[in-house]
Amino acid sequence: MSIEFKNFSFRYDALVNPTLKGVNLRINKGEKVLIIGPSGSGKSTLGQCINGLIPHAIEGEMSGELLLNGKDSQSLKLIAHTELVGTVLQDTDSQFVGLTVGEDIAFALENQQVPVAKCTQW
Repeated sequence: MSIEFKNFSFRYDALVNPTLKGVNLRINKGEKVLIIGPSGSGKSTLGQCINGLIPHAIEGEMSGELLLNGKDSQSLKLIAHTELVGTVLQDTDSQFVGLTVGEDIAFALENQQVPVAKCTQW
């Protein structure tokens, strides 16, 4: 898996100036990357671009390229993003939906639109 930003910029619809401007970054399989910066510097926006919330759930203006495994992220549907990228939030306790691991797995499969018949094969 690789993630690559090429001269990537993003501006939220509600803002005049871009939150991300001219980002060039490549993350290769197995690399661990720490993104740090002050509040409002674009860390969360960068993550939302990688996991597909931008542009699928959050509107704004994008330019440049974001490639996931060499595929242009703008051409991928949200479900394709979720098959390539997972997200672990800072407060892991608040990101779970169900009360059990099984409920969370079922929720993820439902979001992936996996047919019930296929789930019973596992």
